[in-house]
Formats: sequence, structure tokens, C-alpha cells
Amino acid sequence: MIDLRSDTLTKLKYKDLDSINYNQIGDDCYNEDYYVKKLEHHIANLFNKEDAIFMPSGTMSNQIGLKVLSNPGDEVITEVGYHICFFESSQTSALNGLVINNVRTKNGILSAEDVIDAINYKARWSDLYSTPKIISIESSISTYGGIIFPLEEIKKLRNLCNENNIFLFLDGARVLNTCISIGISPQKYVENIDMLNICLSKGIGAPFGSLLVGKKKDITTAKKYRKWYGGALHQSGLMAAIALNKLKDYEINLKIDHDNAKYLASITSKYFQLAYPVETNIVMLKTNNAENLVDILKNYDVLSTAWTSNMVRFVTSSNVNKNMIAQLDKIYNSIVKKYKEFS
Repeated sequence: MIDLRSDTLTKLKYKDLDSINYNQIGDDCYNEDYYVKKLEHHIANLFNKEDAIFMPSGTMSNQIGLKVLSNPGDEVITEVGYHICFFESSQTSALNGLVINNVRTKNGILSAEDVIDAINYKARWSDLYSTPKIISIESSISTYGGIIFPLEEIKKLRNLCNENNIFLFLDGARVLNTCISIGISPQKYVENIDMLNICLSKGIGAPFGSLLVGKKKDITTAKKYRKWYGGALHQSGLMAAIALNKLKDYEINLKIDHDNAKYLASITSKYFQLAYPVETNIVMLKTNNAENLVDILKNYDVLSTAWTSNMVRFVTSSNVNKNMIAQLDKIYNSIVKKYKEFS
């Protein structure tokens, strides 16, 4: 099988367990796990933030981040396709009592102008109404084909946040993909961000976990909410140790994923229209029946995702190599010849 469904499906390798000292795995609920502390310190340093906390999932990391930065009844401004809204709208409202002010942008990038419009579209003449408290952005942007949120737009949003006493939150599930793609250090990319989430179970290829990163006082509060939501785990040091091993070669591995995505796009574009520019490790194509195409591809031992009714998503990862991707040229050709709807 050529599995292009997601980079969350990467496999654990024997070398990922190398050099782990099992005697150093303690109980993180007692703040006694060596590897969890090491991972949190490493990620905080990577992004030049004060502190970080290991979370079971990206969703929990996002939601606790929003909770720390807001109060029930406050407003979060985001884009309709960002994970916070696209997948987590129920959690955002039910767990945090936040009002989602969602914006549909032209190109997937939530600009300062978009945010100003979103603020002005609603009643703001009294504190009896919801108050914008968080601007939530994403990079790379999954729903928009893994495109990158531009650094210049982040700077403009930072200025807007400063003027309006608003926090800037980054769902950076694949933020390291962004940094590798544009050749910028993680600390430089997020220097204007108040708090971010990074997933280790996506492009990094770890089997588990995300981290919430920000100011020490905010991460201390996040630790309380992690306990409330059942996310405080005892011997999570094993997962932290594996993640640390995966992080050692992340720059090389993500670059390979990006190169493979570009190669995949060059083959795919001969037969289908690409939905978005390919900037990281995601390729999306347009079709009139996504589920049908996904089923047909499966018959050729290619796994993909019907992202919407008219878009199919592929994600490159360590599960696939260039030789596997090359096979798609013949597969596409066979499909187009056999099925009229794709010709």
C-alpha cells in the first residue's frame, strides 16, 4: 500500500527506542519524569519561549491554549478552514464558552484587514457584548493544501493585537514544516506569537503528543487545565523520549517530505487540477467526485482522503518514498483511460 492519507500514520522504528534509559522514566503527574522535562525544555528553547507543556493531542493543546487566554463569553476570531473552526468548533464553544467569529478569506490567509472587518461587523459599543480576545491562525494550513501563513501578515496581526489588547494564538501543528519550507528558524517565525501548539505526531512522526508553548505563567495555568481534562499522564516519559529521538533529524526528514510532495504534485498535475500551491507536504487535487476517486485509487493500493466532495488530499511522510510516488504516473494514466469521469 502507498499510504498518503496523513503524516499521522507514520510507523515506529526500532531506532526510535535507541538510547532510552528506562530507569529515568518517572511519573510526570509528580513532575518526576526526566524525558518529559527534557522535551518541554527542548521545545521551549526551539521556539525561544519561556515554557512548554506536553499534551496528549493537538486538540487538547489547542483547547487548553484558548482556555488560558480567555474567559467564557469572549470571542476568538479565526478563519473558517482553520482547525480551531473546521474541526474544533464544538470543543471551542462547549469547553471554553468562546464565541467563534469565523471569517471566510479569499486565499486562506487571515489578514489584519479581515480581522478589522470581523470586529466591526458586530456590536462593540458595550462590554455587555462579546469581546474579541484571541486571533487564532494556523501554519501550515491543512485545509488550504498546507500553504504557509506569511510572516509579514503575522507581524501585521501582532500590531493589531497590541492596539486592541488581543492575544495571537498559532495552531502550529505543522509549524516546523513551515519553517523548513521558507528557511527560517522556529524562534524567528513565532517571535510575535503569544502562544502556540505544535504536534509531534504529524510531520515529526512521533506516535503521540503535542506541546503547548508560551509564557511561564500561562503554561502553569495550562497544567491545571490539563489535569482537569484528564490529560495528565503518569509514565508519559516513554512517549517523550521517542519524540526527542524523532526530533533529532526533523529538518532532513521534513525536507524530504516536501521534495516528495512537489514530485507528487508534478505527476498529479498532468492528470488533475491542483487545488492549491504545494508549499509543504500536502497535495490536494480537484475532482467532481472525491469519494469515488479515493475508492478507485484504493483498488490500485493507493490510500488517500476525500477531503471534501470535490477535493482529494495526499500527505507525504516517512511512509512513502520517491519510488512509490513514481508509480502514481501509471496509476493515474490507467484511471483516466478506464473511467470517463476522470478523462
